[in-house]
Amino acid sequence: MRLEKYIATSGIASRRSVKKAHSSRCVTVNGEPVLVPGHPINVETDSVEFEGKQVEPLAEHIYLMLNKPAGCLTTRSDERGRPTVMELVADLRDTIYPVGRLDLETEGLLLFTNDGDFAYRLLHPSHEVEKTYLVWVKGVPRDDAIQRLRQGVTISSGATAPAKIKRVKVSKDSASAKFEVVIHEGKKRQVRLMFKAVGHPVIRLKRVRIGNLRLGNLPSGQYRFLSPEEISELMLL
Repeated sequence: MRLEKYIATSGIASRRSVKKAHSSRCVTVNGEPVLVPGHPINVETDSVEFEGKQVEPLAEHIYLMLNKPAGCLTTRSDERGRPTVMELVADLRDTIYPVGRLDLETEGLLLFTNDGDFAYRLLHPSHEVEKTYLVWVKGVPRDDAIQRLRQGVTISSGATAPAKIKRVKVSKDSASAKFEVVIHEGKKRQVRLMFKAVGHPVIRLKRVRIGNLRLGNLPSGQYRFLSPEEISELMLL
């Protein structure tokens, strides 16, 4: 088995985190640092450590969704002491990690797991998993601006793929507008940068759906475990 997959299925970290850790010599096999991703291991005989912790196969996988509040970092720890999403799942924090990220001020649906294959399936660009956001912006974008967003715009990380954009509401004074946006990419701060590119900065941003899984009425800052049916549907995306 490849080393990244073995560590991810142990619940200690995602495959992406493991690949980044190679360069800092945080991954060892039989006491020797492994610096190159893709290293094969024998799960029966090899001893694997990640950041000083012995890696052991998991007996049970965990899947849950959190309604992330604004002002909370999507990271396992923060050297500056800022609030993180792990504090909201404190009773499980040592055995799960976030699937992807929501930036500091973005709210809404965030998944956690200790199943590396599950996380990989949802995050890999080839699967094009749809994510739905509610977006509040300054001003009211004109139809031509909305059409640009639908076709794709250029942001700092490159051109965005076509998006589904629907106007939901315009404030009475036309100072702001609310939209529903569906994308399948995961570029950093993508939705915020998309609307900035057409001259309408985002005031508030909330993710409400991943695939067929909806946030629903889950209170802000609270989490719930996924049902077997929900897990199966996400694995089929």
